[in-house]
Order: sequence, then structure tokens, then C-alpha cells
Amino acid sequence: MKNKQLIFAMAALLSVAVYGSSWAASSCPDKKTVAEIIQKTFRRTITVEKVRASKVKGLCEAVVNLNGQKRLLYTDEKGEYIINGQIFSVANRTNITRESIAELNKFTPAQLKTLDNLVAFEKGAGKTLYFVTDPMCPYCKKAERILEPLMEEGKIKVKFLLFPLRFHKGAKEQCISIICDKKGLEGLKTQYRSENQCEAGKRQVEDTVKFLQQKGITGTPTYIFMDGRYHSGVLQKDALLKRLGVK
Repeated sequence: MKNKQLIFAMAALLSVAVYGSSWAASSCPDKKTVAEIIQKTFRRTITVEKVRASKVKGLCEAVVNLNGQKRLLYTDEKGEYIINGQIFSVANRTNITRESIAELNKFTPAQLKTLDNLVAFEKGAGKTLYFVTDPMCPYCKKAERILEPLMEEGKIKVKFLLFPLRFHKGAKEQCISIICDKKGLEGLKTQYRSENQCEAGKRQVEDTVKFLQQKGITGTPTYIFMDGRYHSGVLQKDALLKRLGVK
């Protein structure tokens, strides 16, 4: 059974709104107990790395390893329920689950060096970040319009990683052409595509997708920062500059 098709006891996907409560569970099941619950319920073995108190009253969070990616499941204090879903803070308007997963899967210094070998092109100067993009992604275009003047002003240096989404027909070929013909940012903006599908470009695009997926990145745009943390979704100018420590 595919991970996306797992159906858990209370809900397949359950979103919980949190009103800023600082309450934490007084006790949680241990790793062995949670692993046994998962095995008993789904007839499969999933490695449970840690179980700890959640910020939500009555819930504990279990850090599990799924195909090399760290994910979160939630359970109650007695271990009677398993919940797969996302928790949102109403007060802060943040996705607590997504932030926690990004923290769990942040890039190591060695992995950031691996990213350097996958960079399609770079532009700008100043504080550095990696930007994961797809030439056909409309949200990426919006993000790129925010990044471009900052690069031109020398406030930030952006290293572009080309990550064609599977459902964007032709995006992979565009990415390969941009790399093979060295078209850079202009090629990305114009969705450049040629007959040049060189083997080196094809391998670079495929290696980029594979490596980022192993880190839990499945969508664009995604920003990867030099501290190893990443953020998926468009960041507005002020939020981006604040994250980079740029005035």
C-alpha cells in the first residue's frame, strides 16, 4: 500500500485547528507501543524514531521514518488512536505540522554541498539561498518576480534547482534544454525548450528530483536556506528578507 493511501483509525486526513494552547501531554506512549499499534492496524512495519508531547491537548506526536523521510503521526496518551494530518495554529496562522517536518528533514552541511552539484544556474550576490522551481509553475513565476529585483540589487544570491513536476507535461524537457543550452534565468522565465536533450542535462534534472524527494520536497516553489531549513510556498518580499536577515 502506498504511503498516500494509508487510512488511519480516526481519519485519512484530519486537520486540527489550535488556539495557541501551550498545554502539553503529561505522558505519551513509548516508541515500542506506537510501533506495535501501527503494525497491528496496518500490517506493516514503520520505524518510530521518537514520541513526544504535542502542543495540542490530548495529543502526542510520533516521529516516523517513511522511505528515508521523517514524518509526523499523532496519537493520544493511551495509544488508542493514530491520526495522520496537519495541525494549524489559528493565532499564528501557521501550519505547525509542516514547520515541524521541515525542521526534522533539514539539510545537513554535506547535503547542502550535494545541492551545489545540482544547481542549474545562479544569479545575484549577497545572502545565499537555493530556489526549487518548475518553469511551468505559476506560483514559481510569482516567487521569481519577487526574487529578481533583489538579485539585481545585489541583496541576495539565488542558486536555482530545476524540479519539473510530473503533472506539467513538457516541463522536464524544458528544464533539460535550459541546462544543456545554458539559458539561465531568461530561459526559465520564457519556458525555453529546444531539441537539445543532452544526457548530462537529463541526468542533472533527474538527480535533482530524486534527491529533493528524498528530503521530503515534493512541490514548487521551495526555498532552501543555508541553515538547512526549507520552506515550500511563495514567500513575500518582507518575509524572505527577514528570514535571510537582510534589511
